[in-house]
Amino acid sequence: MGGRKRAGNTGTDTSDDGLHLAQHLLPCIIRDVSRSPPKVQVYGAHPSGGPSAANPVMTAVLLGVGLAVAWTLLVAFTHNPVSLGAWGVGGLIGIVLGRAGRRGETASASQGTLAIVLTVGTVLLAKAMILVFALRPIVRDELVRSPEARTALFLIDMSMHRSFSSDLQAELDKVNAAGPDTGREAQRLVRGFELRERLFAEARARDSAATPAERERIVRSYADSLLGSQPFLPMLGRLFGLWDLLWLGLGASSAWKLAQIGTG
Repeated sequence: MGGRKRAGNTGTDTSDDGLHLAQHLLPCIIRDVSRSPPKVQVYGAHPSGGPSAANPVMTAVLLGVGLAVAWTLLVAFTHNPVSLGAWGVGGLIGIVLGRAGRRGETASASQGTLAIVLTVGTVLLAKAMILVFALRPIVRDELVRSPEARTALFLIDMSMHRSFSSDLQAELDKVNAAGPDTGREAQRLVRGFELRERLFAEARARDSAATPAERERIVRSYADSLLGSQPFLPMLGRLFGLWDLLWLGLGASSAWKLAQIGTG
């Protein structure tokens, strides 16, 4: 009896101690369960859910494309090359990469070089888009607005189609058939000057009598023919004047400096 009683007492004491210990361990268990599991770091990879090094670069690239499109639209509406835009492009790209560097998302050693490359690439893309999409409408619009240019185009068209007045066309044919005459050079010069005045007078009269649709047709025909005969790369090079190169240099310098701010 005594042995059983002691055993019973011993069992009772053990359960009380276990209950007391469980009450102390319960808060610790709850804290451990509610704690987020540790992230697994793989060598050479970024932590899951963290920023990727490609994000700031992709952001800068998309920004460059958007700036090139905006630049092209601005040139198309203003008929102005807006060379100053190269400086703004470099500044904005440098700011984007500089912020990424302060967050540690890009390698500091390559930020400046990347900013320069993206700036130059954006300017080249903008100039190419201007050449492909904006230059022809600009040239057409400028020619249509210029009476002197329209007169010259009508003069070319009338000469090609032999559509001058009958007496003037006969005079032209006579001069062309006569050939050079060194003995009467002075008379030929006076006669050529008078003939030239008559040619331009009829071309101006033709332009004044033409409808807007006829003017548009003449301008479109000769402007497209002229621009279409030019190679792409030489025309692209002509879009970079002295001021364009100056602003591009300032833009590249600003991009480099602003991108390097994030390394400090």
